[in-house]
Amino acid sequence: MSNSSLRVRVAIPHYFRERSGGTGYGSGKPGARFERCLALGRCLAALLALERSTEDLVLNIGQRVLEGAGPLQFGDKHRLASISLDLHLFTSEGHQLEEAIRPYADRLTLHSVSLEDPRQLPLAARDFLIQADPVLDLALYLEDDLVIGDPLFFDKQAWFLAGCEHKAVLMPHRYERIPGQAGQRLLVDGPLRSDFIGRFTTPQAAVGRGRFWDGQEIVFDRTANPHSGLFCLSNSQVMQLRGQSLPKQGFVGPLETAATLTALRFFAVLKPALAHRQFHWVEHGHPSFQPYAKQWPHA
Repeated sequence: MSNSSLRVRVAIPHYFRERSGGTGYGSGKPGARFERCLALGRCLAALLALERSTEDLVLNIGQRVLEGAGPLQFGDKHRLASISLDLHLFTSEGHQLEEAIRPYADRLTLHSVSLEDPRQLPLAARDFLIQADPVLDLALYLEDDLVIGDPLFFDKQAWFLAGCEHKAVLMPHRYERIPGQAGQRLLVDGPLRSDFIGRFTTPQAAVGRGRFWDGQEIVFDRTANPHSGLFCLSNSQVMQLRGQSLPKQGFVGPLETAATLTALRFFAVLKPALAHRQFHWVEHGHPSFQPYAKQWPHA
């Protein structure tokens, strides 16, 4: 990747089939259609908002012409001047939220995959992302209800990947807002059982640190729960995975295997230490963990 521009390919699996008694993938539970539409729309809108151009246009209403806005002036010299997305959405046999996809139809490529088991859709999206040509600067796999609100999300990924010489993968913390708690968040990917996570990695605090552009030092942990619903790889990491047999199962289910074990099997997976969680976090846009904030006792 150059110092000024970044090209990112994004693959998102998306499945929705509302049916009586439906649960799990695609949130097929009756009555969830509006919430899933909102989550998918927010996911796509937030992604496209991360795009950045070296030149914008001004609508000169008085003269009825388009004028150049001039280059953006950033407060730091490190921020990427341009970011462009190659966005791909994977569905299966028409089980999709058309009303949420339609406003973005000209900004994404829609793939319809025929599958006997729609739970395999995340793996199909993952495999496309790794094998697609040409290999771009970054490859992002993203579940369809994640909302990236940080305008520096890709800047931080590029900074981290270069800093660790492409030996590790940076996962964000996922959170949901707790209703009525004045901004308090629930970090939904807390520690897994030690006997389970020990089969994949050895959690360790403060295994890495780096000083970001604003001067703050960020500490990174080898996390006890590497799942974030996404992974982001550099072009060299993608090329490395092309020579490997990618996992199809082994970490909970196909969804979690695609999002987590794809990276965890081949690279160290790190997250910011909890004290630095705001450095890299994403919102779970279709909240399903909120009830635990009231049901579970405080430790």
